Amino acid sequence: MIYNSKNKMIKKILKHKNSQLFLGWLISLYIRICFNTSTWIIKNVDVVTNIVNKKQSIIVCFWHSRLLMAPFCWNWEKEFKMLISSHPDGIIISNAIFHLGIGTIKGSSRKHNISSLKTIIDLIKSKNVIGITPDGPKGPNQELKEGLVSILKKTNVVIIPLSYSAKFKIKLNTWDKFLFVTPFNKFVAVWGNPLKFDKTKSFDENKKILEEELNRVTKLSDNLCK
Repeated sequence: MIYNSKNKMIKKILKHKNSQLFLGWLISLYIRICFNTSTWIIKNVDVVTNIVNKKQSIIVCFWHSRLLMAPFCWNWEKEFKMLISSHPDGIIISNAIFHLGIGTIKGSSRKHNISSLKTIIDLIKSKNVIGITPDGPKGPNQELKEGLVSILKKTNVVIIPLSYSAKFKIKLNTWDKFLFVTPFNKFVAVWGNPLKFDKTKSFDENKKILEEELNRVTKLSDNLCK
């Protein structure tokens, strides 16, 4: 009973606007400290630069567990916007990345589609860069949802998988095994091969190709940090 009461109290606090604003600021401060006290190695940067120079719209995708430091992997002038859920934890994340100069789109990856679809398609037509966690906001972990592949099919947008890892990290006991990192660290970010929807292959085959590339860069970033 005591545990349930504490749980309800925490949820109530997280739903309060002032709490969400403060926690968002606190998270952004911690992220900046981690970034500014650590070394970064970024692999395959030229791939992204070439696409940015062509002024194409881009979707950057990474697993939900790698969300914390992902904003610092984007080092180009082109504006970056993240698809973030409107749940209390999503609002806190949205507040945090606002302090890092990143805008948000309210919505989330669902099993068969992505909410805010019209907004995303309009942004793609306007040559924007959009960040999406295709297994968020509730999982299953590292399982690509069909909504992202549907967007690729409808828009022919370029998608670039991304992952990062750190030498000093803790995998939290959450549905996504969230990667918590410390200051004074070594980070390695890996940009994957750019992909488009391949019309010569089935929907499921396209989904598998993207999922495998995401898993490849995630594993590679982990291995390079050992």
